[in-house]
Amino acid sequence: MSKFDLRDISQRLAASRDTEAVVFEFLGYLQAIRADWRASLAFYEVSRDALVNVYTRQAARLSRRDVVIPVDQLPPRLVRKFFHPSAFFNATDRRTLLTHLYQSSPFYEPDSTEAAAMLALCPASGWLSCMCMPLADRDDLLAILTLTSERKAAFGSRIAGEIIPLKSLAALALAQHLQRGSQPAGPGDDRATRAVAAEFQDRIRRLSVETAELSEENRAKSAKLQALAAELERIDHSSSAYREELERVKGQLGALEAQSKTATQHLQLAYSQLEDTQTQVAEMLRTVSFLKEVFQVLSQEHDREDFQRTLVSWFCECFGVDRCSLMRIEDSQDTMSISAQHGIAPEIAGGVRVRVGQGIAGWVAHHRKPIFVRMKDDPGATYTHQDAYNSDSFISVPLIHSNRLVGVFNLSNKRGGAAFNELDLDRAVLAGSVLAMTLSHQQSEHPKQIEQPSRLAA
Repeated sequence: MSKFDLRDISQRLAASRDTEAVVFEFLGYLQAIRADWRASLAFYEVSRDALVNVYTRQAARLSRRDVVIPVDQLPPRLVRKFFHPSAFFNATDRRTLLTHLYQSSPFYEPDSTEAAAMLALCPASGWLSCMCMPLADRDDLLAILTLTSERKAAFGSRIAGEIIPLKSLAALALAQHLQRGSQPAGPGDDRATRAVAAEFQDRIRRLSVETAELSEENRAKSAKLQALAAELERIDHSSSAYREELERVKGQLGALEAQSKTATQHLQLAYSQLEDTQTQVAEMLRTVSFLKEVFQVLSQEHDREDFQRTLVSWFCECFGVDRCSLMRIEDSQDTMSISAQHGIAPEIAGGVRVRVGQGIAGWVAHHRKPIFVRMKDDPGATYTHQDAYNSDSFISVPLIHSNRLVGVFNLSNKRGGAAFNELDLDRAVLAGSVLAMTLSHQQSEHPKQIEQPSRLAA
């Protein structure tokens, strides 16, 4: 149903004194609907096949531009739709069949490529939406209405359907005034005027009846839709409570499952952490017990040479190491030899001489840094390959006491082929500190030991 009061509009248009008054009222009604709408009306002159006298309205002022726009300068689709259905001049585009079918609609929407050709008709430039509609009296085209908007997709079939009744009233009023202006005055002028007015009022009554019928039909359809909605709601109401309860139970079960899964994960993580902690505590107790025995021996009278061999053997037995060696700096200060060992053949151990900076032990002695290798990937030292190993993991720590290097402590072949870990490194460092202390006491009479330069001297 149209948004306009057609009876009031028909009375205003019928009371208009001339053509421009009709145009003024018509454009005012259109631009009052939406603030972003701008409207223009271009009259068509058959003799010149052109559009002339383009009208626009600004507030209470009606503007008229006397122009001559030949029809063949308009967009080809617009010409074929409203002027010459068989015209194909300037048809540079190729429309699909579906697009041609839509041309049967009572309005025309130019696209952005046709903006330049529509410039003379449009009431405003820079539009994003545009719609054209013809005003005709029977088969005679009177004028072209052009509506523009700054909003995208501002027009469509629904908007056009609301404007069509208003457009029809304006076309009738324009036709009436144009017929009055074209007929010579005479005795029968009043009768002709009354006849035209009667015809106009009759058309208005028919339009009002059609509008009322459409409104009644829409109300009936709306009532049927409401009845159907109420029936669906009544049918659905009986089962909605069961569905809601089912969804609630499903939600509770899902929450319980999620909580159970989370609790299980937390328990598994806690058990794993507890097992790791228990293992670490047990290993720390083993280390403390080993050091306790070592310091008990140190507190008593003992042979330092035997103590070194005993300490190496104890370390291997307590911590599952099959191969261990203690290397001491010789008097030459640039070579090391094995003074105590476990798991190495005596004939091999007695003949081992390692230069400081050569091989793994020599690198440790030269740089005074421990090496802890889980796999054979350490780039700082090279391998001598003097014997076979059960794994690629080993530990080598420097023996330093009072800033003096006295030897190197080497561990390899952990029992079962397992790799050494951080705890094994800590144990090796502790045992190396004890060995460094005992070796330093034996070498205290030799003043020329390899000493690390102090930071201040450096």
